[in-house]
Amino acid sequence: MNLPRRHLLIALAAAAATLACGEGRVSSGGSIVASGPDAVLLRVAAGGGTARAHRVGSDSLLWSSRDRAPAVDRLLGFDDFLGLLMLREPSGHVSSVDLRLGTVSRLAEERIPTTLVSEGSSVFSIDSSGRVLRLTPSGTMSWTMPGTSGVVPTPDGSLLVLTTAEGRSHIRRVVPPETRTLDSATIATVRLTSRTLAGDRLWAVTDAGLVSLRTRDLSQAFDLRIRDSIVAFALTPSGDRVFVATDEDELRIVDRYAEAERGNVDLPGRVSDLRMDPDGHYLLAKAADTDSVYVISIGTARVVSTLGSAWRADLPLVTPDGRVLVAVGDDAVLLDAESSRERMRYRGGAADRWLLIRWNGFRPRAAGLDRPVEFEEYAQDSAAADSALTAMIYGRYGDLTGVGRASATDAPAPPPGNAEGRGTWTVSFATMMTEERAAAMADSIVVEGRRARVVPGNRDGVAVWRVLLGPFDSRQAAERAGMASRMSYWVFEGAP
Repeated sequence: MNLPRRHLLIALAAAAATLACGEGRVSSGGSIVASGPDAVLLRVAAGGGTARAHRVGSDSLLWSSRDRAPAVDRLLGFDDFLGLLMLREPSGHVSSVDLRLGTVSRLAEERIPTTLVSEGSSVFSIDSSGRVLRLTPSGTMSWTMPGTSGVVPTPDGSLLVLTTAEGRSHIRRVVPPETRTLDSATIATVRLTSRTLAGDRLWAVTDAGLVSLRTRDLSQAFDLRIRDSIVAFALTPSGDRVFVATDEDELRIVDRYAEAERGNVDLPGRVSDLRMDPDGHYLLAKAADTDSVYVISIGTARVVSTLGSAWRADLPLVTPDGRVLVAVGDDAVLLDAESSRERMRYRGGAADRWLLIRWNGFRPRAAGLDRPVEFEEYAQDSAAADSALTAMIYGRYGDLTGVGRASATDAPAPPPGNAEGRGTWTVSFATMMTEERAAAMADSIVVEGRRARVVPGNRDGVAVWRVLLGPFDSRQAAERAGMASRMSYWVFEGAP
């Protein structure tokens, strides 16, 4: 059968996607998309206890932690790469909940007086002396920048540091753990900041109005004068529009590409805070004088409902199914965003701290997979990733090394069961840019009398130091050692 070229390309693309992704998975709750993350509600009791998870749209328990979580002041964020939920204790300590293992670990003995921002598994704080503290599962670092008033992490790993002096704000871009300034900009005193989800723009509120900077070099991209005092603002997920709340009974809509105001939203009253729906369907606005929340449709730019709810750091929040989770009495209740009708109730949920995440780590495993899910540590050795990819392809499709070329021998390929057999295996914990930090981390890892060590390496001409443990004579032994360390790890085949 002869197909038109366009149809043939579509068919080939579909076949390639099937080969790459494998067949779709089916859970007890029905079909789910194999390529995208699931929407999940995480909850931890404020007084401490078991961390739990519900798939959005269901009140049945999806997952619970093995360890007991400490008392929690707020849930800071989630690292979908490492599967870590970050939380702040009332004492000021920061802990993490590993959603893969169900374990709970305290990051360090440092107490942070105020949590300013979290990016994945990195938590940043600033004390009164201007010391910037960065806590991560792999280590803690701090440096002092007098006059520091704020920090904004970006997805590329850089950090925007704001200092204020003599009526001006100075913004510098650094890449931790280095503190050398790469780019800088000076603007009027900054009162509020927010960056786009993609991290390409930093928006700042000054006494004169709204300023936008390009994060790659901190050049100014936008400057809009607004006479009224700005009390809050929120960006759409795409970053194309900014909703600005002033001391008037309306929101102003600023178009990023037109670089001008483009319409407004009439409000029942003044508002004091804004919270954007992660999917960009609704905007929540906190009424200034009452415990009410205005739900604003982004598509129609109008208020579609008013909900009675207290405004907390975690609630209310919008779920992807068009509902709003609010605290009502002792319970957490899902209300329809537009009709305000109750759709679901989590008993006792008002005493919990909540966070909406997108993650596919809770999906059921296919029957043919006989080993647990593996997660690659950020910035790990590329050889480890290649080894894992080879093992995955071998386990799913068999030996493909002879495809398209003559075989050097007629010996049959080894059975798939040998992929997990005996050999040489190593546990990798992190790759550091400085030998001192790698040595400090290695000294803290001791499993059954075996201490991790530092192995120097090179990546793209840059010296790096890897924290490794091993070798082990089987993958199972390496996996047990990695789990016993209670740290994030990656197992690869080969000697350290």
